[in-house]
Amino acid sequence: MKDNVEDQARYSLTYRAAEARQVMNWVMAGQCGCLIGLRGAGKSNFLRFLLHEDTRQHYLGQSHADFAFVLLDLLSLTEYTPWAICELMLDRMLKQLRPQLEDKIAGALAAFQQEMIHSNNLLTAQRAIERCIEAVCQGPKQRIILLFDEFDGVFRTLHPSLFRYLRSLRDAHKGQLSYLIIAANDLASLRDDLTEVEHFYRLVSRNVCGLGPYSEADARQMIRYLEAQRATELKAGDTARLIEISGGHAGLLKAILSLLWETPESDSLAKVMPTLKNDPRIQAECRKVWESLPTDEQTALSTLVNRMPVDPDTLSHLKRRGLVRQGRFIFSPLFADFILQAPKAVKGVTLNQATREVQICGRWSEPLNESEFQAFLYFYEHPGRTCTKDELISNLYPDGAEDGVLYTLIKRLRNKIEPNPKRPSYLVTERRSEGGYRFIEPACK
Repeated sequence: MKDNVEDQARYSLTYRAAEARQVMNWVMAGQCGCLIGLRGAGKSNFLRFLLHEDTRQHYLGQSHADFAFVLLDLLSLTEYTPWAICELMLDRMLKQLRPQLEDKIAGALAAFQQEMIHSNNLLTAQRAIERCIEAVCQGPKQRIILLFDEFDGVFRTLHPSLFRYLRSLRDAHKGQLSYLIIAANDLASLRDDLTEVEHFYRLVSRNVCGLGPYSEADARQMIRYLEAQRATELKAGDTARLIEISGGHAGLLKAILSLLWETPESDSLAKVMPTLKNDPRIQAECRKVWESLPTDEQTALSTLVNRMPVDPDTLSHLKRRGLVRQGRFIFSPLFADFILQAPKAVKGVTLNQATREVQICGRWSEPLNESEFQAFLYFYEHPGRTCTKDELISNLYPDGAEDGVLYTLIKRLRNKIEPNPKRPSYLVTERRSEGGYRFIEPACK
């Protein structure tokens, strides 16, 4: 109940009205679609808004109770496998659709779930999902909408068989089962070859909605909510200036307000303006956006901030993504400054901070865990230099750690990024002087 009250205070029914109307129209028509959102732009807030009963009633009318939304947060998985995806689907459907299931059916499905977990059998998991959908969709009007959040890593790495299954599941329940895919990038940019997943890709890519920074009205609404949370108000003129410098990007907006409210004796935005560009929180939000973008978008944005021409099709694409506003202006001057200062990318290496994946010479790693990604990020930022063990432990383990912990971390990292972990070619051991490890820039063919 508390969450509902807070959501009502945070979002009016006009919140992201254009995007919400577009998505709900797909839902009403029984169609699938993709929501492509910038990192830190408030995607999670938007999903919560869509799932709120008042929102569904507003956009879906009197039939809103016929639509069952199931949110699947794919970042909650420790590994990406077809079985893990199916287990998550069943678990979330059983939890979120329980009110619509008869006790006898719910009990049988829960038992089926336990059998599936113990057997670790993909076919058992898929049969359980089908039984759950059939149980919920007994009435001709009942609909299930599965929202696959953070889909990038799954679509990029998993075997085509998973996507064939999802397509066949949809075909078996056409009109009653829909998918809403939420990703940071267009799906076509995530796989080199779409041939084997073509049927699934065409199903979900017919409808695409971009989720960029807030409109001015939505940004003002969010600022009012945050002011109420702090029992304070911005000075006259600071709201408009805050929206201008953040570009309406939710993450930047909150980071700037945090800096303003946590800076002693700071009662106006003007007093913190000189520190914004180099503030760690601002840098972190900009980096989150930057590192989630594909290389071609990074190149185009760098070209723009350096006042070089960009072809019209690319410019139109950046505007649809919310990265560029009217004319040729980057959506936020803070983000434009970050692009100018961004370190040059190591040739042949691409990072995706959101999914914690690394691409070296065209080969994507499986997702790294947080400690593995932070270690790789440190090496990436110091290419060609020997990083001593003491230095690495100091930066990666602020509370201290034994050499064996670092050794195990490096071993796991090599297993994920090296073509041959037993003979590492990217992350090599240095035994001279203090010893340590060195990241060698790949010589891609």
